[in-house]
Amino acid sequence: MYFLIPPSEGKTPPATGPTVKLTTLPFPELNPTRDTIIDALVKLATAKPALAAEILDLGPTQSDLLALDANLRTSHCAPAIEVYSGVLFDHFGYASLTSRAQGIAKDSILISSALFGFVSPQSFIPAYRLSGSTKLPTLGPLPSLWKPVLTPVLASLAGELILDMRSGSYAKLAPLPRASTHLEVKVMTLVNGVRKSVTHFNKATKGDLLRAAMASSKRLPQQVSEVEKYFRSLGFNASLESTHRGQSELVIMTQ
Repeated sequence: MYFLIPPSEGKTPPATGPTVKLTTLPFPELNPTRDTIIDALVKLATAKPALAAEILDLGPTQSDLLALDANLRTSHCAPAIEVYSGVLFDHFGYASLTSRAQGIAKDSILISSALFGFVSPQSFIPAYRLSGSTKLPTLGPLPSLWKPVLTPVLASLAGELILDMRSGSYAKLAPLPRASTHLEVKVMTLVNGVRKSVTHFNKATKGDLLRAAMASSKRLPQQVSEVEKYFRSLGFNASLESTHRGQSELVIMTQ
């Protein structure tokens, strides 16, 4: 079973560690695209900092984030699970999990990245500034670069149960092929009796869901039919539903 999760815009730059080595990352077939994007981002941040700040949506006090991209090849790296520092990762709380739970996480989580495609929690990466919706001047929209190479990666996981927790811009980089074993996770709440998608607590709930699954002594579900019962047993108001396209999705209702 795999959990596809988004990265975080917030990152903690490692103070020590090796420089980036693409050969150590999972899915080596992605390395040419990783190299291309890194080169373009370094060149943009170095040669045209004002344009880079505009494209990367950086304010006048965020020059340190621009420096992250300018120094991608020489910056220190740490495991991705330590670099990403947003709400989902805070609620996941990897560092406080048992060694058994951390081992499960290493084997079952793939983090979607605009810069690296897919990485595992233990992949050594530098901090960077690049979101899934960014359009780099020399390369164009990132989905046009990533789709052709990430689609075969997802195809190689055919038959595996996949829970997709990614946000929209990262899902566009590598849309899940329609399959009976792929589930999108939706977090919803009731507003005046009408179900609405959660915005503020969406990432927090997904982080809680991920933590509960990794920390549980129960075996991770291997079939779609097991998913609803599994997450209900962990205390979530979960239901397996069908979309208008005939795909299944896991809906988590919050207060």
